[in-house]
Parts: sequence; structure tokens; C-alpha cells
Amino acid sequence: MLKIALFLAIGAVCLVEGARITQNRTADMDFLHNQKKIFELLLYVQQNDLIDSEYLVGKVYDLENNIDMYNDKTSVQRLLWLYRQGVMVDRQAIFSPYNNEQLFEMKQLFGVLISAKNFDTFYKAASWARLRVNPGIFVSAFSAAVLYRPDCKYMRLPAIYEIFPNLFYSSRVIQEAENIKMSRGMRLAPEVGNQETFMIYANYSSAYIPFEDSEYQLDYYMEDVSLNAYYYYFRQVFPTWLSSKTVDIPMNMRGQLYYFIHQQLMAKYYLERLSNNVGEIADFDWYKPIYPGFFSGLTYSNGIPIPHRNRYSNIPFYKNKYLKEVNVLETRIMEAIDSGYLYDTEGNKVNIYTPEGLTLLSNVIEGNIDSCNIKFYGMYDALARDILGYSFEYKDKSKMIPSALQCYPVNMRDPAFYMLYKRIMSYFLRYKKYLPSYTQSELQFPGVKIESVNIDKLSTYFDQCDTLISNAVAVENLKTGQSLRLKARRRCLNYKPFSYKFNINSDKEMKGMLRIFLGPSFDEIKQDFIYLKNYYYNFVEMDKFVVELRQGMNNIERQSSDSTMTQPEMIPSDIFMDKLNKAISGSEPFMYSESMLGFSERLTLPKGRPEGMKYKMFFFLSPFDEGSAQTYEMPMFGKILTDNRPAGFPLDRPMYAWNYTIPNMYLKDVLIYNLNEKEM
Repeated sequence: MLKIALFLAIGAVCLVEGARITQNRTADMDFLHNQKKIFELLLYVQQNDLIDSEYLVGKVYDLENNIDMYNDKTSVQRLLWLYRQGVMVDRQAIFSPYNNEQLFEMKQLFGVLISAKNFDTFYKAASWARLRVNPGIFVSAFSAAVLYRPDCKYMRLPAIYEIFPNLFYSSRVIQEAENIKMSRGMRLAPEVGNQETFMIYANYSSAYIPFEDSEYQLDYYMEDVSLNAYYYYFRQVFPTWLSSKTVDIPMNMRGQLYYFIHQQLMAKYYLERLSNNVGEIADFDWYKPIYPGFFSGLTYSNGIPIPHRNRYSNIPFYKNKYLKEVNVLETRIMEAIDSGYLYDTEGNKVNIYTPEGLTLLSNVIEGNIDSCNIKFYGMYDALARDILGYSFEYKDKSKMIPSALQCYPVNMRDPAFYMLYKRIMSYFLRYKKYLPSYTQSELQFPGVKIESVNIDKLSTYFDQCDTLISNAVAVENLKTGQSLRLKARRRCLNYKPFSYKFNINSDKEMKGMLRIFLGPSFDEIKQDFIYLKNYYYNFVEMDKFVVELRQGMNNIERQSSDSTMTQPEMIPSDIFMDKLNKAISGSEPFMYSESMLGFSERLTLPKGRPEGMKYKMFFFLSPFDEGSAQTYEMPMFGKILTDNRPAGFPLDRPMYAWNYTIPNMYLKDVLIYNLNEKEM
């Protein structure tokens, strides 16, 4: 099996425990041509005869006769057998990584693509598959291969919301795009270059749901295009089926990321709930009606609607057979946490209260391929998604209709997603409760004191966000497609950039790592230490960076836009391709970043309220030792500088700080205002 060296930092995905190092490079001609080939393979993936070069290469390429050009010959043979037997997943079927038969086919294609001995072979195999394989399977396998192939390093893929717009915008928007394409209706946006541009105005699903539900006050957040794309790419970088041994990922990283990313996403969601005054996330009982309904208005690419769920509906009768199993798995997880050990496949006890313990527990809960005993602990995450998603049972792998919880780009639109991960987080919180708390010596920074922190006014507002959705329609050829620019416009949350001003006293020159967190603030809780003990898991890490301290008072200013946790929106594909073509023609250089994706900078702050919503900021300055610091690298998210502390430190476990003072720690109440158009 091909091994690819990949080194990760603990929590190194954007919502990360590491300071991202952003570097830009200038592309050479080989990079430009290969980048264009990769990008074009994902245009209009529902159609297989648009791009002449790709079509001809894929049509004439003989995969079997070139089998020696692949390190993984078994995957080549299996894929060819599926193709020749006519048992591949139908092109009109909907792919879900939770369908084991579909997943098997996708893994064979990934094995072929990742093991190609050079880029030319990789491209030919991808072109071959592009014409023959189900589009969803192709996109998933091809994207994962691009992320992990050394010869594709730093090459960008089209955003998932541009590849499959139907998973981000309602069927009404997609239908209107089809109507415009057919009629070339009235132009609603300025023409750019040689392209015709049409704008379609979109709503969130609350405008169409057949019931009134307070959960959908947060639809601007749950349905945010960039948020859902972020989660998709996180899952794409660390798919459950990809062994850390295959790509040489350090074993203790995968589980750390599974916990930390979900904890941060849940904390951000909770802060949004506070802004909208909708209370705590609902608990659920497998044997009682599920309260939040789900209605997306989305349809899959074959026209079938994504399954919905009525409010206060019971688990479907055809899912009852899974209830006993999910209860058994929950019991085994709880017993492992309380007893302090898991059982491996040999029946040996594996201690989870060790530095690697969180990863071991995470792998078991997710049920990924690195689980120490998947036969005994199962795949809890996947099973719970299957039950809560209310998807229909299927007998034919090409007839599956995945629920929102079984389709990564749509996961975070369903309120049940947050209910499920609240339960999953409860297992981790139980685990964290048993960990030893940090001592004063582990938290203090001798000789350093944060004297004060001043912050600009914190404001959010609703902006207009445009998304290229041209791939939603069928076109006669690539030239026609490139001449037609279809965009969807929708209101989206944004914020006004702000700055922090720190006054820090130090008794000598040294370096420190400054972390910034945002969490809830409640009028009835006056003591700051209670937040650090009881609500630590509701704090979001907003920034982390190295500071150089000189002796005496240090005045340090930091801009919110400099955060290592966030990144601006991705450049739209049409603009990206225009820059790429100009660079190929020699008219201008092409610059690209080592970091291509991060948590959306627009969502830096929760919405807040017009009158101001109170939150609490937590600042923590710890020693930074350059000798022990390490720089790691991760696909799409670039290079990460870490000081080798746990993800979320020091709020990665309850902090009992009432019996000592920590001068290098500072808490501050802040107000976040949501502005209307007149106030902008």
C-alpha cells in the first residue's frame, strides 16, 4: 500500500489548536497545467462528454494494460471487475459514505488514483473514471486522492457548493436556474467579460417549512454555505474509511480532531442559540418522539427530495431493529469511560486515561477504521445517524435515498445533528471529568501578567453572499457552460472587523502563546471561575498566536482578520479559472496559498442582538518554547505551528481556579450587537 508522509498537529484543522502559517507561492507552468486539469474534471460532473481532452483521454485509456503503473494492483482489478460485470453503482444513484456497498466501490477507485505512479497516470485514470463511475463516488474518491497525492500538493478543487449546488440551495433556486438556462431570461447582474451573468435570489428553508419551529431561527447559521462546506472538507480530509497507516498519519491525531472539531462546532452553535434566545439544545430518547422537525427543500441531483422529519415523530418502525444495538453500544462506551479501559480485538484491556486515551475513545465512538475493536464497539456515530435521519431502507445499492445526516454537505442543516453531537459530547465530558485538573504550576507563566485588554465594538450584520451555481444545469458543451454564469444570492451573517489591544507586563524578554476564547455569559453567574469549571466546553477558540515580550509593559495589537482560526471566503471558480488561464497564457503570474480552506471569517462572531448580547472573552498567555515547538502540515489547511499542548488548552478540561490566582489569565465581558441596514 502506498504510504504518503503527512504530519498533523493536534487539532490542526482551522478550528484548531495551532497557529496557522500562511505562505503564498508563485506557480510554474507544470503546476498551472496540472491544476487546470484537476479543476476541469470536477466541472459539470453529472455530464460526461463536455471536455474534449478529458473525454478523449478517458475514452481511449486502457486501465488493465497499464496496471503496472499502479502500486495498488488489487484495487485496479476490483474496479475493473465491477465495471465489466455491470454492477457499479448507477450514475443516477445518490452516493453516501454510509452505504457500505457504495463505499467499497469508492475505496477501490481511491486505491487506483492514490497509487498511480505519476501525475500523467493519475490524470488518465481519473479521466477514465469520470466517464464511467457514479459522480458522487468519483468526486469523493478523486478529491481525497488530490488531497493526499504529493504531486497534487496545494492544488485547489472547486468548492463543494459549486460542484453540487443542489445540496446547498432549494429546488426552487435550481429550477429557476434551469429556466434561465433554457430561456436566457432577463439579466439581473452585470455582465463580466464574455460571460452572461444571472442572479437568482434565494431564501433559507424557514421560508418554506410547513410548520413554525424556533429551531429555524438559526437557519442563517445552520444553512450557511461556507459552514457546511467546512464540515464536508473536514470529513473529506479524515474519512472514517481511511486508515492512518495508509497515509502515515500519527495515530494520536485522528481522534483528537474528531473530538475537538465537533466540540468547537457545538460551542459555536450554542453561542448562536443564545443570540436567538432559543434555549438549550434538546435531549432525546430513542423511545420517545423526536421534537425538532427537519425540512430542507433540497433535492438530490436525480430529483428525489432529501427525506424530511415531522416534529414530535417517533423513530420509524423499520428502524426499531437498530434500537437494541445502539443501546448496547452506548452502554459499552459508558462502561469504558467509567472503568477506564477499552477491550481490543484480543480481549486485552487498553487504558484510556493516558496521553493517547482521547484518541482511542474518539476512534471507538466514531467507529472509524482505526478503532481498537470495531467488532465490539461498532460504529456508533454512523448507526445513530441512520436512526435519527429517518432515511428509508433499501435493498439495491443504487436505490438508497440518504438522509441529511448521511450526506456530509447537508449534515449541519438538520437540528438532529446537534442533538446527536450533544450526546456524543456528553461522553467526552464524562471522560474529561475523570482527568486530573491542571495545577497552578501547569497554568502559570512566571513573571508575566495581563494587565488589561481593550476591544473595539463587536458588531455583526447580514450581508449579501453570492454563490456560483452554474453546475446545477445541463449544458451542451463546456464552451456554452463557461459563457453562462448563474449565481444564487442570499443574506448571510458577517461581522465588522475589530482589534484587540493588550497591555502585558513581563519581567524579562521571552516568547508566549496567546489564546483567545469566546464563551457564554449569564447574569445569574457572577464568579468567573464557575465558567471555567462548568462551561469550559462552550468556549470557542477564536485565535492563537505567538507574542514576543520585552521587559516591562508591552502594548500588543491584534486584528480579528489576522486570526489563525479563520479564512476569507474561497475565490469563486469562474474568477479562479480566469486567473489560471491568464497565467497559462503568460499575461500575469499565478499566486496560490498553502492554506486553501478554513472556518469562514464571516462567522467569527455569533449574531448577537440589536440591543447587545453579553458574552465572555477569556485570554490565556502561556510560555512558548521554540525548541519544543513544531510545524506540521495538513491537506487543504496548510502549515500549523503548535506548542504541543492539548487541543483547546487550557479549556480542554474543567479548570478549578478558585483557590489560586493566575496573572497570565484574563476574563472580560463583551457585548455583541447585530446591526440593521440603517446602522451600517
